[in-house]
Amino acid sequence: MATDPERAEVDDLDEEDSGGESAGAFVSRVPADVKRGTRTNALDIIFETAERDHEGFRHGALGAPRYGKTYHLIDVASQALDRGIADLLLLHDCKRLDVQYTEFGLEVVRVDRADLQSRPLNPEDPPVVVFHGAPAEGRKCQVEEVAALGLEQGRAGTGTLVLIDELYRGMKARQTWAGPSFAECLREGSSQRVSTAWTTQIPQSLPTEAMDLTETIAVFRLKRRSLRYARRMLELDADEEGARTVEIISALGRGEFILITDDGWNGLVYGPK
Repeated sequence: MATDPERAEVDDLDEEDSGGESAGAFVSRVPADVKRGTRTNALDIIFETAERDHEGFRHGALGAPRYGKTYHLIDVASQALDRGIADLLLLHDCKRLDVQYTEFGLEVVRVDRADLQSRPLNPEDPPVVVFHGAPAEGRKCQVEEVAALGLEQGRAGTGTLVLIDELYRGMKARQTWAGPSFAECLREGSSQRVSTAWTTQIPQSLPTEAMDLTETIAVFRLKRRSLRYARRMLELDADEEGARTVEIISALGRGEFILITDDGWNGLVYGPK
């Protein structure tokens, strides 16, 4: 039986999402007068406070399926390691049957925490663990165990990024966490050397603290109910500027996104390159 968050995802799909995309489904319709930025520019903003304060960062990505959220999070994870913001990456990658985060090699893939304990990383491996479960065997990796491990590592002095690709997998029902650890990462992690990153297709199912405590949110194209919910949560309905932001979100093509910070939208569209 589908959980509430999973059912919400199914209910929220439209023709483009369910595989019947039209020829122009991924084409950008962003007006020519909108200023552009590169992915590198966006990463500089995402990491700004972490690099300045030598703490963790909190980043999220919203968007309809197949518009580039995972590709973006791979960039975020790689750069967090390269820039020294994180010394260890713990990536929960259980959305699909195949491993998505192959950037670091398949030798770092583990089923769950027990598998990591029985098969520790080799000294020559990158400091990355991709938790993928074992779908063919019916074995799952829980978000809770990955987030708890991240807190342990951070408190022991290892700068750690806990990345959850599709955050509804850390919930037991709509807007209800399945365990306390990822919420604790959001609330207290940055001061304890724990960074967080997450994606979702269904922002209306997230606990409000996921949106409220995340410092930067990359918004890819959203549709229908997800867009209506994001408008309320990101306070985009208050004025003409907010209405303009909603218009741009609806026009984004594949790989394009805007960044929402505490100061709102800065007027730039990033990507696809």
